[in-house]
Amino acid sequence: MRVDRRGPRIALATTLVLALSIPASPLSANPSSPPSTRSSSPAPSHLVQCVPFARHLSGIDIIGDARTWWAQAEGRYARGSRPEVGSVLVFRPSGGMRLGHVSVVTGIVSSREILVDHANWPGPGVPKGRIARGVSVIDVSPGNDWTAVRVEIHGRGSDYGRTYATWGFIYPRDPAGRPITDRQPLPERVERATQRAAAAAARSPAYVGRLGGSRDESQIVELAEATGRPARAGVAGTLATAEASPRRDFGEDIAAWGAPNRSLR
Repeated sequence: MRVDRRGPRIALATTLVLALSIPASPLSANPSSPPSTRSSSPAPSHLVQCVPFARHLSGIDIIGDARTWWAQAEGRYARGSRPEVGSVLVFRPSGGMRLGHVSVVTGIVSSREILVDHANWPGPGVPKGRIARGVSVIDVSPGNDWTAVRVEIHGRGSDYGRTYATWGFIYPRDPAGRPITDRQPLPERVERATQRAAAAAARSPAYVGRLGGSRDESQIVELAEATGRPARAGVAGTLATAEASPRRDFGEDIAAWGAPNRSLR
């Protein structure tokens, strides 16, 4: 019996014609195009972490998570318990802030209040990765040594969040008090992060603190006395919260705002 083989040949020819008639996509037509042209959703460039921002603003060349700054500064930079403009306030890790946090002091209001600029401190109306300027921070430590502070809640005027434990301040000079001039070159990825922070700092901040809207010093002293009960040491050595007022910072709004991530990246 004779077998007709024209059927498969016709089907193959039809398939080739259809394939040639479909226009090639830009990616398949130019497979050597750079990856940047292939991405339809590039990562936002305005997001910045607290570490590169503090490094850019203060000039203190420490890298790594904020929780490591205090130990890294030993022997390299002067440290202390009194705020100075240009110094970096180093927060200890806590439950919702396990990588710590760093803020740069930009103003001194009184012995119990300072103003800071910092990045990646979310709050109502301020998402993660944004910069806030002129934020009020009050000292509620019993000895006025800035080991326990509360931070102005973005968008709520004179309200402050829960108590955070801190190590103290790192100053942009060596332990002998001399300015540090021999800056060490930073790794390439760290330099890129610092440059992104500098670019973000040049733009309008997501939040600007309300000057004069904080508590007066007598109220802060009363608050410090109310929080002076013995601290309970946690796993990370953080200060236990002991305020009579409600905890009203992002820690209470964790579902809406998320816990801040203070990492270098």
